[in-house]
Amino acid sequence: MAPPPAGVEAVCAAVIKSTLTQPHNHHHLLAASPSLLAAVLHRLSPLPSTALAFFRSLPPPHPLDASLALLRLLAPHPRHHPTARSLLRDLSLRHPLSSPLFLPSLLADPHLPSWLLLLLSQSARPHDALRVFDHMRAREVVPDAHASSALLTALAKSRMTATARKVFDQMTRAGVAMNTHVYNAMLHVCLKAGDAALAESLMTRMDAAGVPLDRFSFNTVIALYCRKGMQYEAMCVRERMENQGVKADVVTWNSLIHGLCKERRVKEASQLLREMAMEGVAPDHVTYTTLVDGYCRAGDLEEAVKLRGEMEAMGMLPGVATYNAILRKLCEDGKMKEVNVLLNEMDERKVQADHVTCNTLINAYCKRGDMTSALKVKRRMMESGLQLDQFTYKALVHGFCKAKELDEAKEALFEMMGAGFSPNYSVLSWIVDGLCNKNNAVAVLAIPDELMKRGFPPDKAVYRSLIRRLCKKGFIDLAGNVFNEMQGKGLEADCLVYATLACAYLTAGKPVAALDILNEMAKKQLYITPQIYNCMCTSYADEKGSLNMLWVHAIERGLITKSVYKVMHQARMKSSNPAV
Repeated sequence: MAPPPAGVEAVCAAVIKSTLTQPHNHHHLLAASPSLLAAVLHRLSPLPSTALAFFRSLPPPHPLDASLALLRLLAPHPRHHPTARSLLRDLSLRHPLSSPLFLPSLLADPHLPSWLLLLLSQSARPHDALRVFDHMRAREVVPDAHASSALLTALAKSRMTATARKVFDQMTRAGVAMNTHVYNAMLHVCLKAGDAALAESLMTRMDAAGVPLDRFSFNTVIALYCRKGMQYEAMCVRERMENQGVKADVVTWNSLIHGLCKERRVKEASQLLREMAMEGVAPDHVTYTTLVDGYCRAGDLEEAVKLRGEMEAMGMLPGVATYNAILRKLCEDGKMKEVNVLLNEMDERKVQADHVTCNTLINAYCKRGDMTSALKVKRRMMESGLQLDQFTYKALVHGFCKAKELDEAKEALFEMMGAGFSPNYSVLSWIVDGLCNKNNAVAVLAIPDELMKRGFPPDKAVYRSLIRRLCKKGFIDLAGNVFNEMQGKGLEADCLVYATLACAYLTAGKPVAALDILNEMAKKQLYITPQIYNCMCTSYADEKGSLNMLWVHAIERGLITKSVYKVMHQARMKSSNPAV
């Protein structure tokens, strides 16, 4: 029921005449009818400062209708925009403002939709922001440039790059004012997606529209080109940057140096370091660490250590990333004494080891078969609060298998799965190989039951790995047993399993069994995709005769068409021999 007009007029009169020195006289009335408060605020629209003072005098919690009324009252007045935005932020944290229940009342104001879109985007709530944007589009409400760039940035951070591209196109059609910041947000999307072609298209559009590129624009495109190995194009953008009077900063130089180091062009990267100094840009930790890592990967440990010394001479103590680069190279070279010296130095300088440090050490010890030292590092890693990741477990499984300690390898596998990581083909292959090398291939059949007992019901991926590895090792009958067990448990085999079994039967001289498998594939309409083709070619590279027979029989049964096979075969030949 609507509040009596007399009540509204009485409260309004008291507020306007500044007689409301004791606002609690009206609290019981306002508390009994929240709509009365909203009506009072609406009546006070011409006096926003008075309405705001009145609202603040009331004790919380404030009714949502009243808060929204105050928001709409303040929005038309620029001097109250900071207060309105703050109120909107608080409301967005407590209420689902992006829902159809609230949005219609907010969309009627010219400011609130963009503010809400901006808030939700900056609060890392891209899905809520997208809902607001969709409603705005349906009502033909155009977001401002600030909100638009914030939405695109939020989508980029969430790796929703395909959605961001679609939204950008919709913004263009809706008439969003495309300034440098909006384009920069979209260039950031290109960087996340690795889409150099779209970035080039955006730069062309900016030039055509007379929208200037700033340092962020250039740095984003340079970083994208360097990440894609397009070093020449990155250098061209840097040259254009200079021609347009935009000075390269440390971010620009670091991207270019990183790109060259990725291609093992460390001498050219060092030349850039000298050019950087000539331009008056001081290198930072990232610059030196990138070069140290580049020299280590290029096999020049001496130059890497020299650069570390230069870094320290400039007053920059190396961080954990710098140490990790040198540690990795020392481990690769088997210089474990020097590794221990470096680790002691890290301790003295209070440089805390991270996942990369520990995984590098564990992997090095596992490769040397020193599982005692590997487990010691693992224990210290856990004591320091670092969580083991999939790389840690993979290294341990590989190390135990290499040391022929297969029970321990399986324990590491179970621990890996208990931590929530699924073993890939390599992990299970190491265990299968170890059991087969000990002439205990039958024990492979027990792996699914062991997983079940530990509370990890084997899925299709586990069975697929076991079957593929047994086929590769020549244990076709055992692979067939695992295949039957898989089907008996109601797990449908995929195309890769069938193709692997068929190829293994052909290799073993059992064409009838191979044809039965291929016929079953045809019956289940399992077709050979380019991914399966490439996987089979990699796995059976040394069995070209069997592979060729497999493709012939597959083509005969319509599992792969001649034209598709021809395209895939030519593509593979070209990739293996670029000169073709």
